[in-house]
Amino acid sequence: MLKQITRRLFTGLMLFATLHNACAEDWLSHYYEQPTPERFVAEVHALSKAGALANPKTNGAITVFLGRVMAANSAQVSGWLDQLSDLQGTDREILLLAANLSANPAAQAFLARQADAQKYRSKPSDIRTLEPDNPTVLDMLWADFFATGESAPIRRIVRALNYGKYAGALERYATSAKTKKETEEARLGAVFKAAFWSLESNTRQHHRVGEILEQLHSAEGMNESEQLAIAVILSKTMPEKYSFTRIDTDRWSFQNKANTAQPATTHRANTVLAKDSAVQSSNDFTGALLATTDEDWRKKWNTPPETVPGFTKAGKVAYGKQVNILTFFANPQLDSKGKANVRCDLRIIAPDGKVAHEQKDLTCFAGAIEGSPLAMRLAAPTITFAGDDDDLPGNWTIEVLLRDTIRKVELSLKTSFELIRP
Repeated sequence: MLKQITRRLFTGLMLFATLHNACAEDWLSHYYEQPTPERFVAEVHALSKAGALANPKTNGAITVFLGRVMAANSAQVSGWLDQLSDLQGTDREILLLAANLSANPAAQAFLARQADAQKYRSKPSDIRTLEPDNPTVLDMLWADFFATGESAPIRRIVRALNYGKYAGALERYATSAKTKKETEEARLGAVFKAAFWSLESNTRQHHRVGEILEQLHSAEGMNESEQLAIAVILSKTMPEKYSFTRIDTDRWSFQNKANTAQPATTHRANTVLAKDSAVQSSNDFTGALLATTDEDWRKKWNTPPETVPGFTKAGKVAYGKQVNILTFFANPQLDSKGKANVRCDLRIIAPDGKVAHEQKDLTCFAGAIEGSPLAMRLAAPTITFAGDDDDLPGNWTIEVLLRDTIRKVELSLKTSFELIRP
């Protein structure tokens, strides 16, 4: 039975390749790149002649594809359906099911005139909300994408990568006791293989698929299983751009090679921090240190990522004036649970070389990273300094040793300001 499941998975996902000969210029698999709705009638007739509409292995996906095209071309639908009224049997059923799926008023009016109208006028399922736990749903989601080029169906296919926990179950099934549990795990393992294979294959053939996966990798709501699988796919399909290294069973590293020189500095970091603070990078981990006299520094920082805060670097500072010491970091290594652990040591050194203040092994950041790991983040400890009357005038130095404990990288950051009397 599992052999049949596996064969069905891969046969279905090859839909758009196997139909190439039936559809001139790959009308199905490249429609989204340059839509040609004027070919709708001719291509449906070609699909009918090729037997694709009557084939249960392909007609579910074709239903979705035709439905999406009709939904995007409401003015032509009535004419298309009239011209295709010669279709019979299963071919006609698939066309009318697609018409219903389109939720197009003209299509609904046409369906209402059919003698068997009730058969086609039930509320259609939202394909993009279905759980991708079987080959039919995967087929339909790919058909959705090829018709629209939108990211939503790809995001739904990515959900099937969560079945990676059943990877290997299909191979083990051959020598198992074939219990109900083992059969179900083997089936889900096969679904994972099919989803992974189809994403990898189509990333190689369609720039748009790779573009969507790049966006999804660091998008909110992605879990570790999905991110891990996408990282592997991107490194395999774009080796010139991405590299993936498994450190051990529970740890892995995914890097954008374009960021090697300054691996984690964002536009925000380059335009503000690099000018006004100490910035260091090592092994794709970046840290920055800033001493500022801005009293509203927190308000400046808590702005959208595209907004560049204009911090004022502490230079000559009068006694009693507050100096805020801020530490930033970007791209920490994540553990097997998707969490980072960044720690730091801090020292404030007086003009005579004596340590005026010291704290060791502070928690700079611990927990899950939301959004892009490459974004510059503010570390937890923010220190405020103000010169007292008995403090020496002159250059005060701040040193921070910033540690990515998972990556085992240390960055030595240093900045200074001059304390002056009125």
